[in-house]
Amino acid sequence: MFITFFRHSTSISILQCIVIACLLLLQGDRFVYARKQNRNSPHHHSGVLESYSPGPFTDLSLDNNDEKTLMGGKAVMKVLADTEDPSGGGKSICVQDIEAPKTAVWNQILDLDHYVGKVSKVKECKNYLLKMKPDGSFKVKTKMVIGVMPGYKYEYYCDHTYHPDQDSVVWSLDYDKVSDFDDVAGHWHVEDHPKKPGCSRVFYACDIKFKAALPKPVLNFLTKSALKSATSWVKRESEASPDSPIPSEFQFEYAK
Repeated sequence: MFITFFRHSTSISILQCIVIACLLLLQGDRFVYARKQNRNSPHHHSGVLESYSPGPFTDLSLDNNDEKTLMGGKAVMKVLADTEDPSGGGKSICVQDIEAPKTAVWNQILDLDHYVGKVSKVKECKNYLLKMKPDGSFKVKTKMVIGVMPGYKYEYYCDHTYHPDQDSVVWSLDYDKVSDFDDVAGHWHVEDHPKKPGCSRVFYACDIKFKAALPKPVLNFLTKSALKSATSWVKRESEASPDSPIPSEFQFEYAK
């Protein structure tokens, strides 16, 4: 249709046609320019979302209905109210029971280099830094690329801190690099199941701040759907390999 329009219009130049074509492409992929920019430049801020603290979600409680849902193998979504938000908003937490010990669960969560093929929509996931800190925690920086749907692919850089003594990973963006998301704050926490020996209970939260308004299907996937998807793949992979150990680079500190 575009070619036909060009042939029958004498009032539009080739340059104008090229501009229109580029605009159409950009409409389908809003981050073409962003992906080509220098990713090693600093992010435009150093954090705007409230960061998570490692350890249990102390403000979260599960009722009898939640326990029944978890017992049935399904995830439970809970909202921690934000007392400073007049609209009654809050943070969403996903809880999932897993028929595997914590070591198997951490094997999956910490093995970021192998998320592709296991985690839905993840196109690339690779660590570019992993080091142990003086306090016994581990810093893990990871490049991630996700493709939500045609035209909506996001490249971003996460700065994770794994706290073996608190069975938690918390993360933000790596603010030394440019990401397509405006900001990210997340938290994994794994506990021994309160009633089932050899099993685990997993808690997951991830907040995302976007640079621009998004279509509803994209927004839903990156917020609501992604929470349940995150715990479901960990459940599937952990239960398939319940004897898997902590990845070797973390094993010594975890066993202490």
